[in-house]
Amino acid sequence: MLFQTLPFFGNSWCKDTTLVARFMKSVFRHKPPRPKYVMTWDVSVVLRYLQSLVPLSKLSLKLLTFKTLALIALATAPRAQTLCALDLNNMFVQQQAVVFTFTDILKTSKAGQCCSLKVEHYSNEKICAMHTLLYYIQKTSSLRFSDKVFVSYVTFHSVTTSTLARWLKTVLELSGIDTSVYKAHSYRGASTSAAYSRGCSMNTIISQADWKSDKNFKKFYCRHSEGDLSYSSAVFGQ
Repeated sequence: MLFQTLPFFGNSWCKDTTLVARFMKSVFRHKPPRPKYVMTWDVSVVLRYLQSLVPLSKLSLKLLTFKTLALIALATAPRAQTLCALDLNNMFVQQQAVVFTFTDILKTSKAGQCCSLKVEHYSNEKICAMHTLLYYIQKTSSLRFSDKVFVSYVTFHSVTTSTLARWLKTVLELSGIDTSVYKAHSYRGASTSAAYSRGCSMNTIISQADWKSDKNFKKFYCRHSEGDLSYSSAVFGQ
């Protein structure tokens, strides 16, 4: 950026790149990039809390919203931006899954490429993301003022990514996870780590988490395992 931009404003010192290169190399050695989380939380802890939120018909809309959001975050390992972009107009209900396509531009969107997210059915109805999602949509159908899947349980209008992140963090806190260490984005790392350690293949994880390669996963989350389970079954398996 320095070499390409500053010369246009008459900064002739940018022509000598040796000093800047040495400085940046020194910064890299002094403070190399490190993963935000050395360890991640156990998804079974959060799942036990979510499993206790039954029956759905007895839950407040606030807790129902939290449960739906957390289950989808665990089952699909999305970014908060992706969760915020979920739209009822782009939802397709299948026998064993709910599929969302996106018209919004996401972080990894490319020209000519259609992004999608699949929420699969799971045998344990208490922690089935698909079952809970469909119930949540039915429960809010007469209240909502937005076609976005997740709406405020107070105003029933669409919410921002920061609000969804705050809700995810609240679920961690209610589950007993240390939220001074782990934030909303840690759902991606926790669920993908759990999936891999329980037998989900690397290709399935990369595809599900929308990563280009396994480089980041291997560097920060890789655990030895064997097998090739579906993503949701691996995350929620006992």
